[in-house]
Order: sequence, then C-alpha cells, then structure tokens
Amino acid sequence: MSFLLMSDVEVRYPESDHVALKIDKLKIDEGESVLITGKSGSGKSTLVNLITGIIPKLIEADVKGEIRVFGRNISEYSLAKLSTLVGYLLQDPESQILNYYVKDEIAFGLENLNYPKDEILKRIEKYSNIIGISHLLNRETFYLSGGEKQRVVLASILAVEPRAIILDEPTSSIDSKGTREILQNINYLKNKMKLTMIIVEHKVDKVIKFVDRVIIVDEGRIVYDLSKEKFESFDYRELDKLGIESSKSFNCVKKREKYSEIFLKAYVKVSKGDKVIVDTKIEVYRGITALMGINGSGKSTLLKAIVGILDKGLSFQGYVNALGKDYTNASIETRGEIMAYLPQDVDLLFIKRTVEDEIKYSMKLRNKYDKEVLEKYLRNFSLDKVRNVDPFLLSVGQKRRLALASLLASGVKIFLLDEPTTGQDWYHRKKLGEELRSIKDAAFLVVTHDPKFVECFADRLLIMDNGRIVLEGDPDDIIPIAEKYGVII
Repeated sequence: MSFLLMSDVEVRYPESDHVALKIDKLKIDEGESVLITGKSGSGKSTLVNLITGIIPKLIEADVKGEIRVFGRNISEYSLAKLSTLVGYLLQDPESQILNYYVKDEIAFGLENLNYPKDEILKRIEKYSNIIGISHLLNRETFYLSGGEKQRVVLASILAVEPRAIILDEPTSSIDSKGTREILQNINYLKNKMKLTMIIVEHKVDKVIKFVDRVIIVDEGRIVYDLSKEKFESFDYRELDKLGIESSKSFNCVKKREKYSEIFLKAYVKVSKGDKVIVDTKIEVYRGITALMGINGSGKSTLLKAIVGILDKGLSFQGYVNALGKDYTNASIETRGEIMAYLPQDVDLLFIKRTVEDEIKYSMKLRNKYDKEVLEKYLRNFSLDKVRNVDPFLLSVGQKRRLALASLLASGVKIFLLDEPTTGQDWYHRKKLGEELRSIKDAAFLVVTHDPKFVECFADRLLIMDNGRIVLEGDPDDIIPIAEKYGVII
C-alpha cells in the first residue's frame, strides 16, 4: 500500500502573493525511508505539515489538489486520528512536551486514547528501553538537555505505535553525543521496526545511509526525486547551487584573524540553591569566538548571565565588563545599548506584524534606521520575498535568519548568539559566516554544535564542560583534543 499519494497540490498562505508549494505528483510507499532536503524556506515544512494535516487544520492556507494518506483522502481524517497513524517529531521538541515528568509525557498520548493502565505501563517500559531513556522516567522534563527532550518526545510518539513517522531536523540542535544516539534510534526505526519514515534534514551526510530516496525541494517545487544510489553519484556542483551540504563539496578557507582587542570580559558564577551550574571566566575578542560543548554544559546559561536575563531561581555572582566599562549591575536596557542576544527560541523576539517592520524596529530603537542597510539584510538573508509576511508564519530557518538580521542591523558592538545556525542549510550558514566576518568592529560569541561553521569562520574556539571553559585557543589546535569533552568535530 502507498503511504502517501499527492497529485496537483498547490498551497498558498494568506496575504502571500506567491505559491508556497506546488507538487504535480508524489508517491511514497509504505515501508520506504525518504530524506527531504533543500534550502531553508524552500517548502519542506509546508510539505510535511500537509501530510500531518497541520495545514490547513491548524495553520491557515488555501490548499488545492488531492492528498491521500494510507489510501484515504486526508480531509477524512481528524487531527487526532492522523496523529495515531503519522507521528511527527518537531524540530523544537520542547514545544511538544506538556508534562512535568518523563513517564507522564510518554503516557500522555495513550491516556488521551483511553488505553488501559496495564497497556500504558507496558508501552512506557518498552519504548523507553528502545530509545534508551529508561533512566530518565522519573526526571522532570524541564531540566532535560535538548537531546534528552528529543528522545523523550520520540518515545512518546512511538508509544502510540504509528504506521509512519516524520522527523524534522532531528540532529539540528543537539551535540555530537546526542546526534549519535538519535542516529542509532533512526537505524532502529528503519531496520527493526520497519516504519515508514520521512526525515527532513540539512545534514545529508548524517542520515543518507538510513534512507531509500532523496527528495530535493527548491522554491516550493520538487526539483529532484532520486534513489539513494543516484544521489550519492550526483554532481556536487548542483548540490552547491541548491544550498545542500555535501562532504564532496565542502571546501572553506581556514583563515583565522589574530585579534588582540578584548571586547568582553566576565567572571560568571550561576547557582540554583546550593548547586553551582556555571563557574567560569571568559574573554571575547574582536571577531568570531565559537563556544562548543555537550548539551547541559552551561553554554546558554553563561550567555543569559552576561546579558542579564537568567531564569527564575538562578542567582548570579561575578562581573561583566564590556569595552572597558563595568556592566555588572547594569539594567537589561543599558546592556542592550552595547550588546545583543539571540536566544534559542527566537519567537520571543518578534513584536511586529511583518518581516520588514521587525528589522526596522531594531534599527529605529537605537536611532540607526538606514533603508540601504534594511534592504541589504533582507536580500542577504533571503527574506526579501517574505518581507510582508507575519514572522510567526515563517519556517524555523527563516525565523532564525530574521532574528539575526534584526540583531545585526542594530549596530551594537557585542553579539551573543545561541545556536544561530540551527535549522539553516549550508548556503545560509555560509552567508551568516561571511556576514559576521565582514563586520570588523564587533565581537561575536557564537554557541554552536556546527563543526563546519567553526572550521570555516571561527577565529577562536572555547570548549565548555560542567559549567567551566576547559579549552580555548585557535580552532585548529582545539579541535583535535576536544573529543575528550564529548565534542566530536
């Protein structure tokens, strides 16, 4: 039986003057594993949201054509019924977690489907063992790392025992250790459970061995539908044009700038009660400093402490000095005059109704509005075609590029960027690196799990472990010895 049949499908979002997705024909058989890749904003999310019924049942859009899932027109399914047939692991797993304890999260879907208690307990045990999270069952979901949250959500989806599963950027925001664990789970889903599987992923080399086909989407169209074998012999120059990361085409100049001017100096000690979470000194020089470490090592907490927005219940000791001035007791507003912060959840930043107005606001707030600068960032971050779109209707990658454009347009001197490359294809990651390098009179502290970005664009590399910076220096010197701290480049 076919898992998916699409014919003459066309999707258009409200207030948009272009077609977001157009598919003449697409067929995926039950039992197949398919990789969907392409530039950020190319239409991948629209495609999987159609398959899961999120469009148009939750996200408003004008949809034409026929979509059949397991032989039935998708309009005949309720969202609840579809969720039992097609599991969907979102790129941001935290948005899918609704319960305080891990065991309750896995049980949640089964309880809503009125499964008996004995069966619920049986499935909790079964799928927590399969995914390797049985030791987390009594843990609070709030304190899990990104990789742990992702595996908890995956276990909760599998517990319902769907016939197909969609994984949206499963390796995008987790460390190298978590990536290995997720890939092991994908291997199990394919070879042991024989699930029909769609993987949406920019890091093609990570997942190619687990799929049968590769579908490449560009500007809302399927431009290539290839077998794995044909894709592996595909012209790497064409992949470059499509913004797809490939080991064959990977080539960057490792030119390191040797800056000596310190823009930011801090000592940060963050505690929760008697427990010390972060206790480290840091110096950030002009140029690009990358900060790497496994999930839970304290990277995000360090950035929040510097910018002055620690989570409730956390206490700060230490000092923050920026461009020779003491900001230890300064307000968030005062710090914002000289430093800008990109959180992992960029939705928190958006306050305007259009992409263009969002970038304008950041500039006007600091009396630095410049139409040429506005157009530059709209163009360089591939946002010009969605300039009049509501930021909340953008793809994950587009949202992150909008947030970055807004920060960079602000003209401040110190940027604290938490996972800016998450959800970005290689084309836009290169664009970001080139843009940061072009801004000479600024300092960038970039938290990332992206080794290629670090190799190509970072001037310095810091490794964090258990709340402390344990290695720092030239990336070429640090990369070979970082593995002992779980950072595999």
